[in-house]
Amino acid sequence: MRLKTRVLIIIAISLLGLVVMGLLGLYGMRQSMLNERRLQIIQLLDFAESQVSYYYSLEINGKLSHEEAQSKAKAAIGAQRKGDVYFFVRDWDDVMLVHPVAARINMADDGGKMPDGKSVVDVYKSALKESKLGRAIYWSSAPRPNKHDKIQNYPKLSGVTEFKPWGWIIGIGFFVDDINMRFWKHSITFLITGAVLLLCLTILILRMRWSIIKQVGGEPRDATEFMKQIANGNLNIEITLDANDSNSLMASIKLMQMKLKNITTTIQDNSSLLEKQVQNFDEAAKAYVTTKDEDGLANLLKTTKQIEKTANILEKSVSRFKK
Repeated sequence: MRLKTRVLIIIAISLLGLVVMGLLGLYGMRQSMLNERRLQIIQLLDFAESQVSYYYSLEINGKLSHEEAQSKAKAAIGAQRKGDVYFFVRDWDDVMLVHPVAARINMADDGGKMPDGKSVVDVYKSALKESKLGRAIYWSSAPRPNKHDKIQNYPKLSGVTEFKPWGWIIGIGFFVDDINMRFWKHSITFLITGAVLLLCLTILILRMRWSIIKQVGGEPRDATEFMKQIANGNLNIEITLDANDSNSLMASIKLMQMKLKNITTTIQDNSSLLEKQVQNFDEAAKAYVTTKDEDGLANLLKTTKQIEKTANILEKSVSRFKK
């Protein structure tokens, strides 16, 4: 596998790791914010139920009539409003008893439709019947009271609790677009931070790759292959170097290749010359044995010196392999 491919794999894995970690972190953060909102709803429902229980106790003790106790309880719960967060009270006949919109009080409605076609009232009634604690948390959507656009629905996390002595269903809900805004704000921060980290990591990895390539003089895999070829006796391979490259591993391999090629060429040439000189020596020796003259002896001595000189050159060339 080429170094470039390995670098790209490292960058891709790093990117995938950052994305997975970021998504898990963002998901955990969103779930944590929603859980905090659920806990807040439960605490507010407990508070409202305790208020109603107080006025119910006054009714039981005879200090207030049934109508007076319920009237004061409605007033107390209705007063607990801040912005678009408010309590509402219904009975099991779907009649609205407490709501910030006066036109809806003492009117029966289904609370609007859910995406699946069920009414909001049916959803939390079913949830209350299934709940062992007499409390339920559910998702719905509704227009925001302080928005001019009354058609657009916004996601809302709501909770209801049942006060059985009076047959009341007390509820409260929170629009979660603030959570969504915080979520996307953190998401953008994560994307920017992740992009910066990935850029820094990419630059670092590419610089490391550049440093390795510069020291090797090319792909490490190519350098290994060239070494194998030379070790197997192939000195005719083409090794390409960058301009002004004289210090890299690849440059050293090319220099070694050139020296080995020169040595082997010298050995081959001198071996051929030595073989020819030996033949000349044989011919001179045969001629001297036949003629016994001084010219034949001189020629024999000359051939002997040539053989000795060539043998010394061969010895030096071969000894260079041993060093």
